[in-house]
Amino acid sequence: MADQRSTPNRRDVVRAHPLREALLELIDRDGTTTSTVAARELGESTGSCSFHLRRLEALGLIEAVPGGAGRVKPWRRMRVEQATLNRELEDSAYASWLAAKTSEDEDFAFSEVVTLADGELAELRARLHRVLHDFVGSEPRADTGTPTAVIIRAFPLREQE
Repeated sequence: MADQRSTPNRRDVVRAHPLREALLELIDRDGTTTSTVAARELGESTGSCSFHLRRLEALGLIEAVPGGAGRVKPWRRMRVEQATLNRELEDSAYASWLAAKTSEDEDFAFSEVVTLADGELAELRARLHRVLHDFVGSEPRADTGTPTAVIIRAFPLREQE
């Protein structure tokens, strides 16, 4: 008979040790933590906290904050996983919509590359949030109201090496 064991998922691995869940909750609460801070907050040893922080890193759930000085190593949640999932869902939903659309008028997708001075990306982000805020949570304007994805990605372009 073949071996029927399966590889545990991330949630199971985290739940396998209550300290891992506590570390994630601490990072979620404070944004970052170190093994020293976690040990003090959770009543554990720094070695144990350090071990489980590295295990959470190996699982792809947290990452070291760049620029930590000396032996101080702050950790934060890994944001890439959720961002990747969102992009995959967005791309899938958009491809499905494109395949089913019936008129060219329905597509309002566009992209632009603009040059922004220091601070203007933050200003652009704030303006776009204000515009969308008028529509978020609003009641449909007619019986034909349709949930609509509004996807905005604004980020600095990096030179290709």
